[in-house]
Amino acid sequence: MGARLERLWSQLAAFFLAQPPARRVAIGAVGLLSMAAVLGLAWWAQRPLYRPLFTNLSERDASAIVEALKTEKVPFELEDGGRAVLVPAEHQYELRLTLASRGLPEGGGVGFEIFDKQTLGQTDFLQRLNYQRALQGELGRTIGQLGGVEAARVHLALPERSLFVAEDRRPSASVVVKLVQGRTLSAAQIDGIVHLVAASVEGLQPEAVTVVDEAGRILTSDRRGAEAAGTSNAPLEIQQSVERGAEERIESMLGAIVGRDKVVARVAASLDFSRVERTEETYDPDRTAVRTQHTTREETIGAKTPGGAPGVQANLTNDPAAAAGPEGPKSERRDESQSYEVSKVVSRTVAPVGAVKQLSVAVLIDGTYSEGEGGKRVFNARPSDEMDRLRELVKSAVGFSESRGDKIEVASVPFQSEPPPVAEGTLGPLSRWAPAMVTRLLGVVFAAAMLLYVVRPVVLGVAARLPAAPGGRGALGGMDAAVAQLTQENLALTQQHPERAAQLVREWLRVGGPEA
Repeated sequence: MGARLERLWSQLAAFFLAQPPARRVAIGAVGLLSMAAVLGLAWWAQRPLYRPLFTNLSERDASAIVEALKTEKVPFELEDGGRAVLVPAEHQYELRLTLASRGLPEGGGVGFEIFDKQTLGQTDFLQRLNYQRALQGELGRTIGQLGGVEAARVHLALPERSLFVAEDRRPSASVVVKLVQGRTLSAAQIDGIVHLVAASVEGLQPEAVTVVDEAGRILTSDRRGAEAAGTSNAPLEIQQSVERGAEERIESMLGAIVGRDKVVARVAASLDFSRVERTEETYDPDRTAVRTQHTTREETIGAKTPGGAPGVQANLTNDPAAAAGPEGPKSERRDESQSYEVSKVVSRTVAPVGAVKQLSVAVLIDGTYSEGEGGKRVFNARPSDEMDRLRELVKSAVGFSESRGDKIEVASVPFQSEPPPVAEGTLGPLSRWAPAMVTRLLGVVFAAAMLLYVVRPVVLGVAARLPAAPGGRGALGGMDAAVAQLTQENLALTQQHPERAAQLVREWLRVGGPEA
């Protein structure tokens, strides 16, 4: 094999030296570029595939992780301004577990692991301070795991307990959240953060928790102000709940008839959120009852006046000798009063909040399909009697009321069919190694193209310009066959020994230099 290779190299050198200097330089340049391209692609294809180890790291965590990777002698790359660390894919999960055992990344704060390294002689103040730091770090980590939150920091103000109730101060908390770009926190998420912090600190009330975003905007003030003014999102939530409930009833009912994926329902509800209280008093004049009755009877009879001769004797009433005078005046008075109560009915009516004023319902139902010419699917709309029956079912499902002005539209339209999604588990390993396989395949294709369309034409052109050997056509035909065989051997040997091929090209350039 070695002698054959040496013979091939000598023949190629002879072909090369027989060319003019300009052509030799061109051939050498093309050969070097081809070799450089092949070697570059081979090196690029052999590079390991890097995957993210950790992302969104703080400077402190990134520095600690880089030092750990240097200690373990693991190659790595940095992206996103040093906030993302990439490692070879085959070491990704192993390194995560290894760094996690060392407490990395810390997540921008220290947690309860601070108590894993207790030292003797700590004062009560240091213990309370470490507990506060640990609690702040744990809350920050928990909030940072919520959707839409990139990072979070928690600051607690925990006053010392006082023996006097009047001097006892309540704790407070502040939360700073860094949101993912383009994301916002809903009112429910803000309330969740507030109650999470309040429930984690003894004696902390939700009103004493403030949530601020990275721009310095207070997120809790808008929520509390809306609740105080009575303008919270409750009306919108009630409306959405009514609409979703109606849509689910329609889709579940019609889905059992035409198919679950062949019906789409949308409902727009108009609700009345005004509070109406009405009080009515109704009197019935035909129904009366005696409420009170009062009767007074008074009779007065005047006394007899004494008679006889004037004097002391006549004025003595106990004197039997005194003459009796005529009787005094007599009077009688009678007073009767009655009060009647008229029958009265008092009714108080409170209209419910969120009553439905009007419903607008739109339902799309897929039709049926048949096979047409050329195997194409042909859409067939559902018959009118079936659509009428489905429309009546929709009316019953949503509680249709013509007096409210409800509107219902049901239409049969063709649905856009989509290919079924491929299970993730089927292509999981393939998608993981696909980039590396594609890279290596491209490198091989490029190398073969360079050899077939660059190196081979140059060699064939050199062989075609050689002087004909003695022997006529037979010898020339033999030379063509020999050149073709040498070309094939050259291609095979170049692929097997790229280093020696590059050395040969350099030797050609060195030999042809003085002649130029």
